[in-house]
Amino acid sequence: MKIEKLLGKFGMKGITYGPRTGGKALLSLDEQLAVVGISWKESPVGFHILFVECLSDRDSARELYQLTWLEAAKAMQKWRGVYPPKAIEALCLTAMAEATQQLGQLCPECNGAGRVTNKHRVTRKCPCCKEGRIEWTTETRFALFCQKLPITYSRFKRYSTVLEKLVEWLVGQRTAAVLALQGRVEREEAEVLEVA
Repeated sequence: MKIEKLLGKFGMKGITYGPRTGGKALLSLDEQLAVVGISWKESPVGFHILFVECLSDRDSARELYQLTWLEAAKAMQKWRGVYPPKAIEALCLTAMAEATQQLGQLCPECNGAGRVTNKHRVTRKCPCCKEGRIEWTTETRFALFCQKLPITYSRFKRYSTVLEKLVEWLVGQRTAAVLALQGRVEREEAEVLEVA
């Protein structure tokens, strides 16, 4: 990942992307990278989740998939019985979707509006979702899982225990990253008040 892109994701104000017009940056490049590094080490996985959730970053999505795949493979080592390699892939994609869309998936019938119009042009509340989002349930997880690995529901119930652990791990990492950012923002605000 390019340094400028990484710093841009953290909202650092000391770097300029356009041509130099004079003046000095608020922070040197080394200072900016140090601040990012301090925050990043709290939860790299959590920051990847935030980048995917908030910025739809493909590089972070790829990296998050690899990290989630390693965690899923570790969880599957204790698994009794056989499973295809696509099972870990399906587990990763389902867990990532739930961790990055905690309010639920965007409803395909109303496109997130929460309202639909029938053939008589009468607008009504969407019968499929709650305020434009389809909440996460065992059935919605199963539907997403089956897009990658079509299996029976009874077989999915065995995978769901591993899926729950993966989602719990990812959400915990996301929470750690959010808390690290909040702590950094509070420290910077306190420093600004001291200077002023």
